[in-house]
Amino acid sequence: MGLFSFFGQGLIFRLIAFVIGLAIHEFGHAVMALLVGDDTAKKQGRVTLNPLAHLDLLGLLMILIVNFGWAKPVMFNPNRIKINRKLGIVLIALAGPLMNAILALCAILALIGMQNSESAFWQTSFGGFLNNMSYYLATVNIALAVFNLIPVPPLDGWKILRYSLPLRWLPRADQFERLGPFLLVLALISPIGGLIINGAIQSVLGWF
Repeated sequence: MGLFSFFGQGLIFRLIAFVIGLAIHEFGHAVMALLVGDDTAKKQGRVTLNPLAHLDLLGLLMILIVNFGWAKPVMFNPNRIKINRKLGIVLIALAGPLMNAILALCAILALIGMQNSESAFWQTSFGGFLNNMSYYLATVNIALAVFNLIPVPPLDGWKILRYSLPLRWLPRADQFERLGPFLLVLALISPIGGLIINGAIQSVLGWF
């Protein structure tokens, strides 16, 4: 089993959840960049929830093929950040996973409400659709939040770690940055990577 392989069924729900999750993730980066003073993403039309502004065609196709995909990264100019530059970069990096976590929480709360409701509406086809959609929104966005917080380049977790390190550690961090993409590929194709991510997702869902 590879990363996200637990999404073997429910193709339409998985695809919709990924499209929404990737869009809101990049929207979070773009909004935070604007809040800390850099309008690069705004000029590129990225401060929007419209998925068309964020989706990458290859990344979308990979969702259908291997249950994993990506969106176009939000670009920002560190020199235009108006607060402490390192703090600004950390906040921009953190904003994407945070948006996924917020959406996952909303979906989980919706699921709890549906399960505790005695309304016959949730037994209808449309009610079932909403229930399934909420489940996939929860699991996909937990997966996106957890995965992107892994401290391996070029993920958000690495940016958060790198710009939180003391200056004396940066040379070694730069060396590790060159190896990061290879380690990330190993995580994506490794059964261990899938087990770690899946375990984290199930643990979060278990809290509810």
